[in-house]
Amino acid sequence: HPDIAATLHALGQVSQEAGDLKQAKQLLDESLRIERSLHGDRDHPDIAAILHALGQVSQKAGDLKQAKQHFDESLRMERSLHGDRDHPDIAATLDQLGTVS
Repeated sequence: HPDIAATLHALGQVSQEAGDLKQAKQLLDESLRIERSLHGDRDHPDIAAILHALGQVSQKAGDLKQAKQHFDESLRMERSLHGDRDHPDIAATLDQLGTVS
């Protein structure tokens, strides 16, 4: 259910802010699993946001390679959704990519 995915996403972000990166990753992974089961292979803003959050968790955990992969996938999806228009999600992901590349 999308509400469960959204709640798991929020709890993942709270766990990240609290410094519990293992818990944050678990919650975000489950949120991503639910969203992908709901949306299949279609690009969706909620999936892009979860990927961005997973990139941040990976970055804080020191796994820059994994962080870059998450940010790259998030960016690809955001560009698919928003096209060539300026958009804050694209800008935020580009900013994060600059810190892990």
